[in-house]
Amino acid sequence: MQIWLTSALSLWAAYWAAIFAELAHLRRREDGVGASACARIAGSLLAIGLSLFLLARI
Repeated sequence: MQIWLTSALSLWAAYWAAIFAELAHLRRREDGVGASACARIAGSLLAIGLSLFLLARI
């Protein structure tokens, strides 16, 4: 996989991780329904983004 593509995918994953983290925060403040699922999705996306970023740097 090319470096620019891997970097773009890692940034995309980090962007969506931030969106889901914000959604989890807002859900927790509102009524708590679905907050843990959004937090898990955000954590998974962040792990994917980090691994893709590190893969691009190797």
